[in-house]
Amino acid sequence: MSLLDKRIIIVTGKGGTGKTTVSAALGLWAARSGKRTLICETHGTARICQLFGRTSEGYTPVQVHPGLHVMSITSGEAIEDYVVQQIKVRKLYKLVFRNRVMGPFMDAVPGLHDAVHLGKVFDLAREEEDGVPVWDLVIVDAPATGHGLHMFDAPRAMMELTRVGPVFEGVKLVDDVISNGERTALVLTCLPEEMPVSETLDLWSRLGDRQDQIAAVVLNEVADGPVERPEDWETALPMLRQVQDQGVQEAVAATQSWMDRARREDRAREQLQAYVDVPVIDLPLQAESTLGFAELQSLSHILGATIVSP
Repeated sequence: MSLLDKRIIIVTGKGGTGKTTVSAALGLWAARSGKRTLICETHGTARICQLFGRTSEGYTPVQVHPGLHVMSITSGEAIEDYVVQQIKVRKLYKLVFRNRVMGPFMDAVPGLHDAVHLGKVFDLAREEEDGVPVWDLVIVDAPATGHGLHMFDAPRAMMELTRVGPVFEGVKLVDDVISNGERTALVLTCLPEEMPVSETLDLWSRLGDRQDQIAAVVLNEVADGPVERPEDWETALPMLRQVQDQGVQEAVAATQSWMDRARREDRAREQLQAYVDVPVIDLPLQAESTLGFAELQSLSHILGATIVSP
């Protein structure tokens, strides 16, 4: 079973490790493979459209590439969607729920805002027109590690809070899909640095029974070493340091710094591989300072060639 046969892929990891980049690259891979794909950014973030040179329209999906759309989910709009589904009258929602009393109350309900995000993803994944799914695949650019865990647990928290009734039944449906390895996969992102690796290993541990849903850990911004045989560099280094030329010494220092980085990256990869029971996939550091469509396409081909279904 291909990863692209899932209905939902959730991408999470420590902030700044490339969640948005990986989400966009996965979306390009899926669209290139013929999947009608929607990327959902959460909590009102709207960065992916910019990567494609488009302007986000928030809660309304925008086509950024053939077969690929992007939207941004906010708690307020997702809650309104859910409530209107139940009471059928949008004006009544605005009258009852958009006021000084109900607003603070709803903000205080444990797990509500995260649960409705996943509820919206669930609705999108099952949306149909004339009996045909509108989206073959929904990719979620989820919040960073700690908040991401709260989001995964939010439906169960709401189930504990409500126990019975329509809200319980609704969030149970969401949890059944999000927790189903046949329907939903997780992709974790990491940088080849000590702190992101430590946080990724902590996330792996805290995911518990969801570990079986993890397709891969993506190690982002990996820079290949400057020489194919590091032992040759170690042999030549003492002689190069004796050369009395400023240009040579600057080149030696730059190369040594690069070699040190490559060794740190190797240690990070080895640490991840020793702990997690899924593929660890390298994505290369991009030469361009600004990530654009060409770079996303390149990354999408790497993911398509290496990532597998959990």
